[in-house]
Amino acid sequence: MTDVDDLRAVLDDIAAAHSRPLDGGAPRAPGELWDELESLGLTLVGADEGRGGGGGTVEHAIEVAAAVGRHALPLPIAETAVVASWLLDSAGLDLPPGPLTAAGFARADRVTAIPTGAGGVHLRGVVRAVPWAREAAHVALVADGPDGCLVGLVEPADLVLAEGENLAGEPRDDAELDLDAPVWAPLPGSVTGAGIRARAALSRSVQILGALERTRDITMEFVQQREQFGRPIIRFQAVAQSVAVLAAEVALTRAAVTRCLRSGASNGPVWEFACGAAKVTASGAAATVAAIAHQVHGAVGITAEYPLHRLTSRLLSWQDDDGTEDEWAAVLGRSLPELGPDPWAALTAGEVLG
Repeated sequence: MTDVDDLRAVLDDIAAAHSRPLDGGAPRAPGELWDELESLGLTLVGADEGRGGGGGTVEHAIEVAAAVGRHALPLPIAETAVVASWLLDSAGLDLPPGPLTAAGFARADRVTAIPTGAGGVHLRGVVRAVPWAREAAHVALVADGPDGCLVGLVEPADLVLAEGENLAGEPRDDAELDLDAPVWAPLPGSVTGAGIRARAALSRSVQILGALERTRDITMEFVQQREQFGRPIIRFQAVAQSVAVLAAEVALTRAAVTRCLRSGASNGPVWEFACGAAKVTASGAAATVAAIAHQVHGAVGITAEYPLHRLTSRLLSWQDDDGTEDEWAAVLGRSLPELGPDPWAALTAGEVLG
């Protein structure tokens, strides 16, 4: 598997070609972009090669999620690469082609797996705001079975969907379940509900970080080029102060995500705490950065041709996905004793996650 920096360059090149074709025509359809990423093994980059994955690391999968935010890609790439494929891989299931999404692990979800006489399971319950449910090829559903958690693989056509979308127009569909799961397997004891929620929160935090960093770059370029009274607006104290706050929020989010990736393992209380802290930081930064960026840009920020609104609409949507800032702050407060007698030492130790 290629180096993370090389992977970032490849993703940036593909996304740029998708949004700005060399022939000057319209952007390519999302399905074409997915096909190209899938042909390169990037949609399943963090999963076991023996099950159809790309054989990379968590960091590779996270970099794919970051590209979603950086380029506002209209595809469930992060859901596929970071969450759903990991769930299936952890359960020892082969990974199917096509876009994936995952559900059943949120605190509000209630999915029960009922054993059938044929050795299968029947899934019953309701899941809310499933990302990209109607556009995915398969949904990985986490359910409570008689002997622990399991994951079942179902097709959206077998679900009763109530279609919805977020502020950015991305599908967020509710689903009722009352069906047999043709493909399913128990999850190992090391994969807990808290760990799944933490991984989903990390995925969303990285998407937010990608959008934050591009929003920062666009804003910095704008304030240096836009002039009022014969000088760039960055020279005005109020603008400079606002941009400094924006940049600080982005830097804090980058630090929080990096801390999560350096927590030493992909499960356990330290990693889960670090993922929650990253989501708290990212969600808080999303609202602040979006507000400052639009204040600085004025009306140009919402014009169809300018990219800012495509980033900020996602920031304002993703800040509440996979747990709001307040929800994760409450989780952090309750889980602090689990870090041991010296929480600071536990949180600042560890090596890069690979």
